Amino acid sequence: MSRPQLRIAAMSVALAAAGCAANSAPSKTVTAPLPGKDACVFTANLTDWAVLDDSTLIIYGPVHKEPYLVKLFAPVTGLQFRESLGFEATEHNGQLCRGDYVVARGDVPQRMAISALRAISPEQATQLRAAAK
Repeated sequence: MSRPQLRIAAMSVALAAAGCAANSAPSKTVTAPLPGKDACVFTANLTDWAVLDDSTLIIYGPVHKEPYLVKLFAPVTGLQFRESLGFEATEHNGQLCRGDYVVARGDVPQRMAISALRAISPEQATQLRAAAK
């Protein structure tokens, strides 16, 4: 083996060992399950939204008594400062479900997949909004 190949092989072994050690260590991050149940909502019925953080928002529709928790696949930078949001149904059927997209409009629009869309109670929405402040 030449020196560059030997160095690459040694780095691969070291990285593999580090990966095994990382995988065997107990995880310190525990995420609670999302409240509510899986749901879909017609985009024409959406009336309002509240941003909890850069990857979580509550959408309302058709009335404020019907909140839905939306968890995005990854954070959208500055989501709380966006004045305009769009919703894109991948099946073009007018229904927003998990796997569809939120489009945060602005100078640099960002399109992010929805990893969870859950119907929640108005009380749960109030609690989530209070906890986010």
